[in-house]
Order: sequence, then structure tokens, then C-alpha cells
Amino acid sequence: MNMKEIEEFAKSLCDLDEEDPYLYSDHVQLTRKYAVELARIENADSEVCEIAALLHDIGKCEGRENHHIVGRDLAEKFLEHVDISEEKKKLILKCILKHRSRFSSEDNEIEVKIVQSADCLGTLFNSRWQEHCRKTYPKEVLLDFYDRKAPEKINLESARKIAEPQLKKLRELL
Repeated sequence: MNMKEIEEFAKSLCDLDEEDPYLYSDHVQLTRKYAVELARIENADSEVCEIAALLHDIGKCEGRENHHIVGRDLAEKFLEHVDISEEKKKLILKCILKHRSRFSSEDNEIEVKIVQSADCLGTLFNSRWQEHCRKTYPKEVLLDFYDRKAPEKINLESARKIAEPQLKKLRELL
């Protein structure tokens, strides 16, 4: 497996996202960082978590609403040419499909929970995106995200420990 090919594929599609020109360089790379870190902490498959983190937002090339479904479909075609087991491919695709917060209350594999949590951490620690949000969204919307939505999506205690100081800092910036 060539991680460079996966990175280039992910970047080429993420760069098509019209809302965030830094999607790949900022958010996806932070999500990757936290996915690998959480996989180590949780003793999960770090290869699955890293690849899923790199690919989790590729569907945004066609818009944001159903990007988890589009991304899973695009990744499925791409992964046909990647030399990893079918079992790992299926788990990567599940991580991509279920990385949205609506799936965070489900009882999923640890790798799915890691990508869900890492995705949220990738948003919380993306200073450029957070600055954009402070300029764009009302304070009440951001507080709802920091106080309710982010904690719901972060479904691992290890990830909560990473998130808490950042959530406190982000609230203070409002």
C-alpha cells in the first residue's frame, strides 16, 4: 500500500470543496493526526483509522449534505486498487460512511468511533476554520456546537480528554 497515493487522491478531491479551500491541508490532516493518536491510545487498527481519516471528507467535492455517502462510494472505487485486505477495506468504508455525528450514538467498531471523534477534534483544533466560524455564525450556534454537538460526537473518553481544554478555550474566545 502506498500512503502517498492515498494522500494525493484525497487531496485532489478535497481541493474541489467550494466552502473550505483548506479542507485537506488543515482539517483532514488534523483529523488524520488525531485518528492515529486515538488508534494508538485505544489499541485499534491505526492503518484503517489513518486511511479513513484521509478519505473521510472526499465526498465534499460534490457538496456537503450527503458527503459521507458520496465519499464512501468514491473511496470504494479507489480502494479496489489499494493492496489491503477486504476486511480492512470494508471497515475503512464504514468509517467514512458513519463519520457524521448522527451515527455517533450507535455501537460501532472502535475504528469508527475513532474517526468520528478525530473528525470532531479536527474541527475543534482547526484555528483557521474556528476563526471563520466566529466571524460567520452567531454566538448561540457556536455555543450549541461546543456544549452539545461536539460532546455528542466525541464518543471516546480518550478523545474527550483531548477536547476539553480546547472547548474551554473556544468558549472563552466568543
